[in-house]
Amino acid sequence: MLHLIVEIKGYRKEDAKVKKATMETQWVPGVNNLKTYGRWDFAEFTDVYTMEVDFEQQVEQKFNEMVVKCGGSNV
Repeated sequence: MLHLIVEIKGYRKEDAKVKKATMETQWVPGVNNLKTYGRWDFAEFTDVYTMEVDFEQQVEQKFNEMVVKCGGSNV
């Protein structure tokens, strides 16, 4: 199972950029390294008009990465 943290942003100030970088480089790798709380990832969506498609692509990409890590091939 994958826990996906979704952040929806309109205007991105500098603090949002720092938060995204922290999630991707520190929090997500740290919690995943514990191997106690399941698998986690982070996604940020900024365009309301493409959000649905972007979300579908993100989920498909994460699913394919999971399959490859388990020894399968991309679906």
